[in-house]
Amino acid sequence: MKNILFSLCLLLFASCTRDVVLVLPPVPPRLVLNASVSPDTDVTAFLSKSWFVLDTVTDDGVEEGDIKVFINDRLQGRMQPVSDSRFTGRYVLPGCRVKSGDHLRLEAGAEGFQPVRGETVIPDTVEVLSVDTVRFTRFGYGEYPSMRLYIRFRDQPDRRNYYRLIIEKLTEYRKGDRVITCSSMYRSDPDYRDWLSVVYEDPVFRLTVTNPVIEQLDGTTCRGTFTDDMFNGEAYTLRSSFWPVDNSFKGDSVTTTVHYDVRLVAISEEYYRYLVIIRNFSISLGDAYLDGLVEPTTTYTNVEDGFGIIGGCQLAHRRFTMPFGDKEPSWNPFSVYD
Repeated sequence: MKNILFSLCLLLFASCTRDVVLVLPPVPPRLVLNASVSPDTDVTAFLSKSWFVLDTVTDDGVEEGDIKVFINDRLQGRMQPVSDSRFTGRYVLPGCRVKSGDHLRLEAGAEGFQPVRGETVIPDTVEVLSVDTVRFTRFGYGEYPSMRLYIRFRDQPDRRNYYRLIIEKLTEYRKGDRVITCSSMYRSDPDYRDWLSVVYEDPVFRLTVTNPVIEQLDGTTCRGTFTDDMFNGEAYTLRSSFWPVDNSFKGDSVTTTVHYDVRLVAISEEYYRYLVIIRNFSISLGDAYLDGLVEPTTTYTNVEDGFGIIGGCQLAHRRFTMPFGDKEPSWNPFSVYD
């Protein structure tokens, strides 16, 4: 009897699986043109190519491309590849900078690809009136030193404006003449790490919901994007918080200096629409990832005949350098190599 039941179980499980051959016709690659352009730097862009889902891609940068820069329909020149870049496909037009209200257009081509083009309008500067901070303790699984920001700024009237709030923690570790900088946003080395949790508390961050599944989480997953729909043409005080908050530290062998960089960025409509879409791609609640609950979304692009995003931005920046305290940092990057 046991043998019969065992055989039936094997038959049952065997009937639940089958091999399915997927026939996916290859899709020819297209050019991908990305640029986030600000008056603070020369016009820079990244030119790469798309790839098929089954391709093995180690480097998608396009090195021998041709990118022309137009400002207000006037040709400014052809961009040059950046030879010392860590990423292939980076281009720059030295000495070429945009201003508020400029209409920027990039036209790119490369051998074997269909030409592409994208354009945007550079937004106005952000008039920051004041930045105030309050330190407090956040309670959860433990006690976390935190900081709340109150950023008051004036919105330009007679148009819909788009913004993004970015908060970055930078920690400088100094030992003798050696300095290692760790960022909460970018990892320059696999062994260098830092982290920061940003909570977008203000109601304006919850007005850009595109999917009801993430409505309750929108305040922390919207990548800091918002519009002026609640305060068009008026002064407004924006509220956000972050944790943990660490002081700088001066030790016998290593000195750490902690900075918190707050950036309120005016962004173009195209850049805003792109950020609103990609926030749906990585959503978590504690240790649970909710990406599978989100409906499939087409990535926004404003590049004709290709992919990518051409966006403009204006940056208002404030830096807070923390005073020296008596708490030694829990991690030391020099210990990785020393």
